Amino acid sequence: MIANISVNDLLEENESQRIYRILWISEKQFAYWIDIEAKRGLPMPIQLSNINDDSYKGVDSDPLSQLIPEDTISERDRHFRDQVWERVKGLLAPVNEPAIYDRKSRGVLLQETAIQSGLSQQTLYKYIRRYWQRGKNKNAFLPDYQNCGARGKERTFGEKKSGRPGGNNCAYRNVDAQTKRIFEAVVKKYYHTRNELSFTAVYELMIRDYYTQKSNNGLQLQPIGQIPTLGQFKYWYTKQENKNHTVMKRKGESNFSLNYRAITGKSDYGLMGPGAKYQIDATVGDIYLVSQFNRADIIGRPILYFVIDAFSRMVTGMYVGLEGPSWAGAMMALANAASDKVKFCAEYGIEITESDWPCRHIPEAILGDRGEMESKSVETLINSLGVRVENAPPYRADLKGIVEQYFHTVNTTVTAFLPGHVKPDMSQRGGRDYRLDAKLDLRQFTKLIIQCVLYHNNEHYMDSFDRSVDMIADDVQPIPLKLWEWGIAHCSGLLRSFPGDVVRLCLMPTNTATVTAKGIRFKGIYYLCDLAVREQWLEHARARGSFKMDISYDPRDMSRIYLRNVGDTPYEVCRLANWQEKYSGKYLDEIIYLHESEKLSRKGYSEKKLAARVNLSAQIEEIVSEATEQARQTPMPKSKSERTKNIRANRAGEKEALRREESFQLPDFGASPIEVIPEPQSGDESDLPYLSLIRKKAKERQND
Repeated sequence: MIANISVNDLLEENESQRIYRILWISEKQFAYWIDIEAKRGLPMPIQLSNINDDSYKGVDSDPLSQLIPEDTISERDRHFRDQVWERVKGLLAPVNEPAIYDRKSRGVLLQETAIQSGLSQQTLYKYIRRYWQRGKNKNAFLPDYQNCGARGKERTFGEKKSGRPGGNNCAYRNVDAQTKRIFEAVVKKYYHTRNELSFTAVYELMIRDYYTQKSNNGLQLQPIGQIPTLGQFKYWYTKQENKNHTVMKRKGESNFSLNYRAITGKSDYGLMGPGAKYQIDATVGDIYLVSQFNRADIIGRPILYFVIDAFSRMVTGMYVGLEGPSWAGAMMALANAASDKVKFCAEYGIEITESDWPCRHIPEAILGDRGEMESKSVETLINSLGVRVENAPPYRADLKGIVEQYFHTVNTTVTAFLPGHVKPDMSQRGGRDYRLDAKLDLRQFTKLIIQCVLYHNNEHYMDSFDRSVDMIADDVQPIPLKLWEWGIAHCSGLLRSFPGDVVRLCLMPTNTATVTAKGIRFKGIYYLCDLAVREQWLEHARARGSFKMDISYDPRDMSRIYLRNVGDTPYEVCRLANWQEKYSGKYLDEIIYLHESEKLSRKGYSEKKLAARVNLSAQIEEIVSEATEQARQTPMPKSKSERTKNIRANRAGEKEALRREESFQLPDFGASPIEVIPEPQSGDESDLPYLSLIRKKAKERQND
């Protein structure tokens, strides 16, 4: 016998799997029960001793229970329930038990109640059976509207139109199997596509394709009684529609996963403590910047990288640059996450203590995008530093919700108030071009973002942060720094430290530089190092040709690069050549921008240069033509040797003539006129003794 059987308990027979409800129990272990699924069932007597574990088992859930909150019942249903209850409550009163369960005495009670209530005995049987099967409570008389309409069952129709008549006495056709096949084909062809046509447009295309015929005047509709209505089309689609399938077909699977799927988890679920997982991502800042070289030049919008600890929401690293999202930008952000923040902030004139930003570690895992975190360079991060790299699927930014939310915060609460902020009204008529308002350069904007990160880490109270039971017990405020410190003290240690130089060398972008006679060239910049001078690399490059070297570099400061795998040290520092000091302390992005600007400047001058060269060529040709014509008119010696044998004498004569022509003759100021000595007559030089002396001296010099 099953112990502790009570009124209203449900018992399932093992063999038939029929469920019975206990209605009444006597002191002599005698009871009445009823089959809760019987359409015309009535109470039956049963000895409790016959109910044992071998034949029956208890049922915990009640499939017919009507335990519904009173405020959720409509006024109409409540009125119907109360009206029925008033008519049968006397019949079902405890005073009539167990007489109401016995067949003979029940008939007398029903006959008396039928006279008093005005209901037939058949109706009373229906009500009391419903009362007993549904748990002997008043709510058993609530209407079962949810069971109306044969939900989910297909109907079959004949030729006669079913349902209410159409408007204006129009008789429409029934939706038969052939019509349903047309509906399916049209939905698949026009509605479940990325064109996102409206349902009305799809209906009109269906009419065009299946319910028209060609005529001399174009397409002609079939008789209106042969065309399904828009309401019929919508009703059919609503019955068989799968919401998820529809959205995926019209929006795409990636868009569905990002914006329409059910949200049933959290990105920080199961994390053991700080450093268990960092999230990293990049976004385009909603602001335009100017160049450090020439503040009149607008250089576009910056790229922001942030590294955030998923456990505490602490911003552990950041990077601001101009190059699009790439491995170089991600590695700079990760290098910043593992670097000394006191020194980093000091580079931008910001003084902090170690406790203000105590993040200088390598995490156990990093969750990023497939782009930068699937490059070949990530192998150094995995193998050298032992970091597990995870990648979110394409177009699934929601899986990195923590860092994505921080991007939203920066762009909406920080850059929105800065000059050069991107505004949505520029394309409107009369809208101002916000790009002209740009005032900040890259370094100033980076300093501003550092201040925002310090505020977030130390002061930002996260209202929606879901604290754990232990956090609540220790009264930990949902502020990133507080959560970080609590996690370090109470959770497993997952943070790891490495020497700063090792981390930076492993994370810095790598490339090759060219050793030339002028220096070690990289990105159009020339460097020198002690090793190159000692081993005479530049002389070797000039004598035998240039050669390549592996380097690492920091795009934030191109004052130096690092030769790798040379000599006995891990790296050799190369500094800017003296004549390249203009690049000192500059971002690689800005240097590239400067080079591109100069290239564009040269390209812009090329048309003018070409015109000048063409003009020069024409002038040269004109002069040559003139000389050629003069040579043609000059009589020439008959032989070549006769023309070439007097070149030295001809040169001396030409030189003497040019000297006279090119000699300087300055005007006299207040001097007496010089007496002009007449030319001596031929053979008579007695009156000019000094002339004979000059000629004598000239002859002596010629002999010497």
